[in-house]
Amino acid sequence: MSEKKEDTDITTGKPLRVYQSDGTYSDYSTDEFVGKNLNKFEGWYCGAGTDSLMVGMDGEIHGASCTVGGQYGNVFEDFEVPQNWVFCDKPVCSCGADLFIPKAADSNSLSLLKRTFSQPETKAISKTPVTESIKAMERTFVSNLKQVYWEIGRRCNYDCSYCWPWIHNKTDKHKTLKELVNATDLVIEKFGKGSRLHFIISGGEPTLNPDFMDWARYIHGLGHSLSMHSNGFRAPDYYRELVHYGDLNFSAHFEFLEPDKFADVIAEVTDEKVVNKNQGVGHLEVKFMMDIGGREKALSLRDKLFKIPNFQDYCTWAFVPLRDIKKGEELKSGYDPEDFELFGN
Repeated sequence: MSEKKEDTDITTGKPLRVYQSDGTYSDYSTDEFVGKNLNKFEGWYCGAGTDSLMVGMDGEIHGASCTVGGQYGNVFEDFEVPQNWVFCDKPVCSCGADLFIPKAADSNSLSLLKRTFSQPETKAISKTPVTESIKAMERTFVSNLKQVYWEIGRRCNYDCSYCWPWIHNKTDKHKTLKELVNATDLVIEKFGKGSRLHFIISGGEPTLNPDFMDWARYIHGLGHSLSMHSNGFRAPDYYRELVHYGDLNFSAHFEFLEPDKFADVIAEVTDEKVVNKNQGVGHLEVKFMMDIGGREKALSLRDKLFKIPNFQDYCTWAFVPLRDIKKGEELKSGYDPEDFELFGN
């Protein structure tokens, strides 16, 4: 397997690197990038299917959540991936997972993607604001690894009013460990082809699956990178072990979470990182999912987390606006200027 490239020049909390034609770049968070209306790549080259794979709720396989390039098969049966980059035919790239896929405006701009292709820098690059039309974009974390974004299932213990109804329920049957392991092996064979992969696991709520810990341990044991999303409902010691298998990305959903219990989880994971001197453990991120009028609740939880010893040294966080499920990816209307300051404008 290829060795992981050290991320020594990333900007914390800003995983998107956007290049101009002269090689200068700016780093953005996904919310910043979308907020600046830069997420339009129609007619560009996209690494969907070659650099990135999307496994849907029922195992259907695409190169990206936008389904550009069509369906390749099913992870629980069989599939074949494309050999070449696809042309984007979508007017807007709205999914955060899709934004992480490397892109280039034309074939000449592919050479700007230094991290994706593990290319040495040919000149000093300054982090300048984007002032001209952008020519290429890539992610800065695990950027030389192919990524697999896997929606493990719809099962969720929450029923958030702003969550699309077709991506969460309390009834879907869990995939068994055998099914997940067999599917993982197929992904490694067909898509990885001997290279190290970065798995991003989402849901529903992934940790509801009783076999999730064993599956995460299996992927980690094979030497692959892992990033996991959760609402943080499980006991603190569960996550204290889980962080040894990959990154933990917690979303604070204020309609359902209990602030003190959520803070206990974050405190436990933070302490595990401190005890291990941040070695052999994953990154910890908290996203405050802030609804209209929810600023005080979000700030109160943030302040509670800030009181956790070493939290600000070992973890990242962000305030995230909610989408209007009746209007697709459009933000809810009603946020005020102070809210947008928290979101990073």
